Amino acid sequence: MLTSVLLGGVDNALFLRVIREKWYNAPMISRQQALVFFKKYGWVVAACVLLVVATTLCAIFQSVPSFPDPDSFYHAKMAQIIRSDGIIKTFPWLQVSVIRDHYIDQHFLYHVFLVPFEMALGPLWGAKFANVVLTSLLVMVFYFMLRRYHVRFAFVYSLILLVTMPFMFRVNLVKAPAFSILFLLIGLHVIFQYRYRALFLLSFFYVWAYGGFILIVIFAGIYAFVGIAYDWVRNLQHRTFFSIIGHSRDVKLFFASLAGVIAGIIVNPYFPHNLSFYWNQLIKIGIINYQKVISVGNEWYPYKFVDLTAGTALVTVLLVVAFVLMVVNRHRLSKKVLTLFGIFLLLLVFTLKSRRYVEYYVPFAILFEAFAIHQLVGQYAWRAIGRNIVSWYSRYRVIATILIVYFAVMVPALAAKDIRGTYRDYQGGIPLTRFQKAATWLKENTQKGEIVFHSSWDEFPILFYFNSQNYYIAGLDPTFTYEYSHDLYRRMVDITIGTQTENLHDDIRGKFGASYVFVESNHRGMEQAIENDGGFAEAYRDAEATIYRVLD
Repeated sequence: MLTSVLLGGVDNALFLRVIREKWYNAPMISRQQALVFFKKYGWVVAACVLLVVATTLCAIFQSVPSFPDPDSFYHAKMAQIIRSDGIIKTFPWLQVSVIRDHYIDQHFLYHVFLVPFEMALGPLWGAKFANVVLTSLLVMVFYFMLRRYHVRFAFVYSLILLVTMPFMFRVNLVKAPAFSILFLLIGLHVIFQYRYRALFLLSFFYVWAYGGFILIVIFAGIYAFVGIAYDWVRNLQHRTFFSIIGHSRDVKLFFASLAGVIAGIIVNPYFPHNLSFYWNQLIKIGIINYQKVISVGNEWYPYKFVDLTAGTALVTVLLVVAFVLMVVNRHRLSKKVLTLFGIFLLLLVFTLKSRRYVEYYVPFAILFEAFAIHQLVGQYAWRAIGRNIVSWYSRYRVIATILIVYFAVMVPALAAKDIRGTYRDYQGGIPLTRFQKAATWLKENTQKGEIVFHSSWDEFPILFYFNSQNYYIAGLDPTFTYEYSHDLYRRMVDITIGTQTENLHDDIRGKFGASYVFVESNHRGMEQAIENDGGFAEAYRDAEATIYRVLD
């Protein structure tokens, strides 16, 4: 009846018969035409699917009204400050820190990137949305890099990247690593293409974007080292080692990157004070790391090898395959494969030393194994493997079908389990309203510039976000406080963990200059010591924290 109405009274049976005849008489697409279409446009479909999956996963993680890492509050606040005040060169919000008088924004371009999102959606949710964009873009750049070098199964490798949860957890933190990895992926492509000017410019801007900019120079250095070794072995009887170095295009890449980094350091609003900061950040924090001397963030502690291989199981399996192929075909290794192998080894060592490098380790480990397997297996070998699989399936159809069904069910199920686990980790993060009431009370009841002594250095980003009117003691990294004064660092730790029970008023007022004390509810030892001292008066209390006024 409805069809008749819509077609103006046309008989239903006649209409359906005509449609049926047209459908069955229509020319069918041949198998060959379908293969041609898929070969020509299949990458577009794969890219769209990958983009949807990446964006959906990132959006799921960012939909939670919390941050797993308190530094996210700092990044959101800095985007606000850049929009309102531009570049700042002092950081009075951290009074006992080497960055107080000479502040260097090592994530300057990342904070600039956040500004339009902050303006559109607010600081916190704007930063979350920006991270969805960044991480999705990172996955797409990874995919297109594999396609650019005609690596087979680029889509599969990209999916493996997406379901490796240690990587996804880290890059979805509202912090700068995804921004940094984008620079490195593009930089590696520029190195492979011998684009000296582009590498110089990329290295220059990488200094402004991320404090770990030295990685781009290391990547170029590894490629140069491999290139020199490659040329030396091939020309051992005809040219000297130093002659090879003098004429090497690969060495020029290294110097182009090094020159870009040096220019980025010098042509910089923070020069020359950024030199000492980068020494602290790159050497003392990034390499030496005082984890055995002071209490650093959890991300700086080692990643156990067993935990790393278990958490990146698919990556580890493919690494074993790549290693076997490298040993069997050791005389056929290209410069790209050897370079990626060197980068992989470097990042593996870094990750085993500090778990925060896992977000670098995973994508470059996958790049290495993808390039290695692609080069060392070869086009004809893949065809032989395909024929053998078809033959084996024909002979053992039942077993093969069971295995296919098993892996088709288990792999997605395990991936879904890992995704749910990561989502729960994000749910258990720091609520976006953490300390908001207490920080607002301080903002409304204290004078601008008054110092607040707080119970942990990692509380600073949250307090700073909600209340930049007051100044605080330590934050961002305890190394900054330790380098400022070993003595004040030790006193701060003793007070906050509750081991110092005497002369609290004299130290907090006299040595730290604080007018208020902020104590999180889980610091019972510190709270008890403050209450027993007699030099403090409770001014505010809620379920999250207590604020004491320091008596004159």
